[in-house]
Amino acid sequence: MNKQLLSTLTALCVASSLVYAKSTAQDGIAKIKENLENAKANLEDYKKNLKIVDGNIQEVNKAKSKVEEQKKQVASQIKENSTNQQRLKKSDQDLLKLLKDEETKSTLEDKKILELQAMIAKIQENKSKRDQNMQSYKVQQTQVIEEKKVWDQRGLNLKDQEKQVADRLKALNAQESEWRNKKRGYEGEVSRWQKEIDKQQKTYNQFKDLAEAKK
Repeated sequence: MNKQLLSTLTALCVASSLVYAKSTAQDGIAKIKENLENAKANLEDYKKNLKIVDGNIQEVNKAKSKVEEQKKQVASQIKENSTNQQRLKKSDQDLLKLLKDEETKSTLEDKKILELQAMIAKIQENKSKRDQNMQSYKVQQTQVIEEKKVWDQRGLNLKDQEKQVADRLKALNAQESEWRNKKRGYEGEVSRWQKEIDKQQKTYNQFKDLAEAKK
């Protein structure tokens, strides 16, 4: 800015010299004074412009600082965003793997469900047969209970008969024992009297033989 002002003043001086050469000294002084005033005015204008430019530079620097800070923030956010993208990419890959595993397991479980459903159907069929069997068995059980009642009553009757037979047998055994006792008594008497007869017969025979011998 000072160089420009110096150039301007030099030009003015040259111009003034030329005017001075062509005009009177008074006119030259007036013109120089006018030029001086114009130069002073220009200087003030350029000072104002310089002040404005300095202010603008300061504002630009402030704005630049803010932009630099924003640039750092954006760079940090870009880095953070890249990190999150990588993290999300890995998460997506992990989730794809987990999803594939779950789909595989789900397919196996669907197969197991079909197998279990078939098994359940078979069990239900068996259960239905069991229910039918139980109904049949209950009917048979009722018949058995009724038949048991008949046999229980028959058992009671047979016990009565058994008691009657036992009592009769006991009485017969008593009679048999009584008669056997009598038999032993009679056998003893028979034996005793048989011996007595044999003794008497022997004596009789001896005396008979003796009597015949005497004749």
